[in-house]
Amino acid sequence: MSATSSNAVIGYVDPLVCSPGDKPAVKVSCGRSSFTSQVLRLGTGYQHPDGPPVNHRPVELIPKQTHHGKPQFSRTGSFLRVESWTGHALSDVDFISISLWCQATLPTGAGHEQYLFSSIDTNKTASGFECLLNESGDLIVRVGTSDDIQEVKLSTRLVRHQWYHLRLTIEPSPGIIRLRARTKARDIGELSALFEEEHRLPRPAQIKADKPFTIAGDSCGNEPSRQPVKSSSFNGKIDGFKVETLSNGTLATLLDFNFSLDIPTDKVRDVGNQHHGDLINAPSRAVTGHDWDASQSDWTRASYGYGAIHFHDDDLDDAMWETSFELELPDNLHSGCYGVFVDDGESTDIIPFFVRPDPKAAEVPMVALIIPTFTYAAYANEHLYDESRTVSFPGDTSKLDTHYQTLVKRPDLGISLYDSHNDGSGTVFSTLKRPVLNMRPDYSMWLFDGAREFPADLWFVEFLDRELGSDAYDVITDHDISASGASLLNRYKVLMSCSHPEYPTSGMLDAYSAFLAGGGHFMYLGGNGYYWATTHDPSRPHRIEVRRAEAGCRTFGLPLGNWHHSLTGEPGGLWRSRGRPPNRIFGVGSCAMGIGKGAGYGITPEARQDARLGPILRGLDSGGVIGDFGLAQGAASGDEIDRLDYGLGTPGNAVVVATTKLAGGHSDQYMLFNEETLFPMVNTTGTTSEKIRSDVVYFETGGGGAVFSVGSINWVGAMAWKGFENDVARMTANVLGEFVRRSRVEMEKKKKRDLVDGENGV
Repeated sequence: MSATSSNAVIGYVDPLVCSPGDKPAVKVSCGRSSFTSQVLRLGTGYQHPDGPPVNHRPVELIPKQTHHGKPQFSRTGSFLRVESWTGHALSDVDFISISLWCQATLPTGAGHEQYLFSSIDTNKTASGFECLLNESGDLIVRVGTSDDIQEVKLSTRLVRHQWYHLRLTIEPSPGIIRLRARTKARDIGELSALFEEEHRLPRPAQIKADKPFTIAGDSCGNEPSRQPVKSSSFNGKIDGFKVETLSNGTLATLLDFNFSLDIPTDKVRDVGNQHHGDLINAPSRAVTGHDWDASQSDWTRASYGYGAIHFHDDDLDDAMWETSFELELPDNLHSGCYGVFVDDGESTDIIPFFVRPDPKAAEVPMVALIIPTFTYAAYANEHLYDESRTVSFPGDTSKLDTHYQTLVKRPDLGISLYDSHNDGSGTVFSTLKRPVLNMRPDYSMWLFDGAREFPADLWFVEFLDRELGSDAYDVITDHDISASGASLLNRYKVLMSCSHPEYPTSGMLDAYSAFLAGGGHFMYLGGNGYYWATTHDPSRPHRIEVRRAEAGCRTFGLPLGNWHHSLTGEPGGLWRSRGRPPNRIFGVGSCAMGIGKGAGYGITPEARQDARLGPILRGLDSGGVIGDFGLAQGAASGDEIDRLDYGLGTPGNAVVVATTKLAGGHSDQYMLFNEETLFPMVNTTGTTSEKIRSDVVYFETGGGGAVFSVGSINWVGAMAWKGFENDVARMTANVLGEFVRRSRVEMEKKKKRDLVDGENGV
């Protein structure tokens, strides 16, 4: 990508993970009238003077094409939309009453109007009603009359984080508007307050119900725009929304929403007349409401307290871009990492997508590489460089690459699970139905000034192509494991992780455990893995949910009462806090992080004397240190790191093959994770804590397999050093070769057993 304007060519593939024979949609925004496309099989994409060269190969079966170009901008902001909301005529009602609880979390400073509700259409024709906060934070009511829309500015102002019960009454014939606002005391130092006011319109109001009704946004919808468009969404919580009318002395309920029902879904139930609504752009559910009293912190067990929805003006679930063209993936396309190279003559982009293995394939390779697509979703379009936000990370913003520079100019692309919303609250959802500009083969992470996540993981692809051949292993993703579980993993004999598999679901952990119990071999070649409890609904595969709770290396923590996932009801937080630390499956668990220079590993004397480890150490210098070099932070151990800990469940037969403490260890720029510390909080930096280290760990499983773990995100950066001609790559290749050899031996034994059993009629 050479252009950095908001019109630079960018895009996404939907769905991100495809099967051979699929026709995924490619959705492109382009400021010029046309662009070309070419599909590539991706290899190394990040250029480094000491790394392997860029290596993307055209997929000849998919021809290069030219397409019509146009700009596309997403409409951010969550809201509730009710397509049809009454079967009653409203022209002759005595009054219409709208009541709700609301808590504004950014009443001023949003930079746009924030709608509490609206029945006025996009063109603002002269019928209907709406209530909103203007950019100054004034509460505004607009009502249609016979020939225009009248606007009334109310004197009541919403105080940030204060709960209000609002009742707005409109008497159409005399044109009277009344507001009754009652506050809920925020703490023991306050009393509830009541505000009432009345206003008269110059003409009678014209109330119709022939347009969609929206809550927390206007009726503009979420279709893409040709130019940037401001959000209209309310920042805050809404609870207990109800619309009633009085006509000829008869009170009727038009809408009565109970937001505490159907929480795992995007549906909102009208318990009065079944005029159910649809949530757009995934606002936060399973959050505390106006009546939460801390007597129950689990929404699945609560009978009250969880009737609120938290809307945000920067929520984004589906960018809804129009399809520019479809790919026709060949039926025989091998699984792997692919990209659509698009070029409009001024800017370029490589839009990634992944192809899973054909489940009907007659032959299955022994080895599979697991692409951590949930990690990519969690970090998607993170804005931690932006120090104007509530959550930020100090760094050198001059190192923002062209992808990030474009992201700065495209706020419509949404935020990550590491960012706070514009109102300061923490995110719980992230989506892949949008361009993810930090998921690009050449992306450089500004904080570390190097490859991280996807571009680093492409070095594993390059490594396996060298060691096994490009069609001699499969590529599977977190999405695939979430959907298929152990039945997918058990097709293989050797599984290899990528550099940062941080976000597994409970089902994924079950699948890994079952794979190892069945005799599988696993190579965990990263760090900070299997850390955060994650939920995923395969029916909405683009979306993941993470609830950051009371512990963990995190940029924010959600308030108490908001820690249970809305998709499943599971507790959020660390897997370690839920009794499933990664040590129990993979032998190591995350312990520290640093942004300074990394460290090498020293091979332990015990490892050199262990005959089982001879194949792993074959060809390595008997003198000592490995990995004191690398393409990321200058060494094999860096970024986020893991260590062995028997107290956290590391199997008792696990041995430390190598550790950074025998190679000088980490500097004081590396600090212990908070879940690792107790009072007194001392010895928490690299040179003072024995807990801050990376361990290479090996153990054999009861099922006949084995696990090899390296304890560092940056291991792969050392593997790729000097084109994989180094001792870290050699050790990794040794392990891969040994695991494949053992698996072949076991397969031959099984064939002989089956043959004997067949001859004996067993």
